[in-house]
Amino acid sequence: MRIALLLEYLGNDFCGSQAQKNLRTVQSVLEEALTIYFRLSKSTKAKKPLRVILSGRTDSGVHASAQVAHFDVPAEAQTNPLDLELLAWAINGILASDISVRQAVLVSDTFHARFNAIERAYVYRILNRPQRSPLRQNTHYFLRTPLGIGSMEEAIKCLPGRHDFVAFKSSNADKLSTICEVNYARLLNLGEGELEFSIAADHFVYNMIRIIVGTLIEIGLNKRPPDSLKMALMSGKRKLAGPTAPAWGLCLVSVKYPEPDIFNSAKQGKIGGKEIVSEYRYCKTR
Repeated sequence: MRIALLLEYLGNDFCGSQAQKNLRTVQSVLEEALTIYFRLSKSTKAKKPLRVILSGRTDSGVHASAQVAHFDVPAEAQTNPLDLELLAWAINGILASDISVRQAVLVSDTFHARFNAIERAYVYRILNRPQRSPLRQNTHYFLRTPLGIGSMEEAIKCLPGRHDFVAFKSSNADKLSTICEVNYARLLNLGEGELEFSIAADHFVYNMIRIIVGTLIEIGLNKRPPDSLKMALMSGKRKLAGPTAPAWGLCLVSVKYPEPDIFNSAKQGKIGGKEIVSEYRYCKTR
């Protein structure tokens, strides 16, 4: 019996999502909470530990409003039907307040939160106004100098499509392919100094989004021309891109699968009434 979870968390006090020895991570606290819920004995844990698989890795400080995970219900817990709404409620009672299971659904045994994902979407939030906001200090990157939105808008036109993003890779990145297919890139102006940069792709290079945002910010501050993002992309040289923006402005907002909307959530990834300053999509030629 395989269960998929829709998760939401503030990343500030997590050392990323992936389990690391002696560190608090999203995976480790979920596995601990599920182990407590299913009352797994030490002998059971030693024989076959309950393992949670996440759709992708988020770094220390990065948030998620729609992270997806799956786990297999232990054999000894499958004797009685599971109330999935009650399961989510009970797990949330065990978890700390900075992480929550939004929904739990039964999926097929072939569903895999990571390997079946065909698109992940992130939003980077910026607060651009003269004074800081205590309400947004953990979720927005605060910049008091006015940004040139028009220049940033011009710069993101080059992002949609299939490109080599090696210039936007951190030096300590893994050896996964740097070729990514970006489905869309958009810039939203929510008013009162709030900006959102959204991007969706089949996968992302380590720190790719934060380096793109760091480059866009320097473009918006007139520290580099609008075509510098395209030049870095074409050259593949990291030195032509900007700095890595802080982690706390980044949030995973959507994960898509070939299966039809497994969480029956029409709102996932929806833009709503926000004003789109610019949006650029990748149109494949058949």
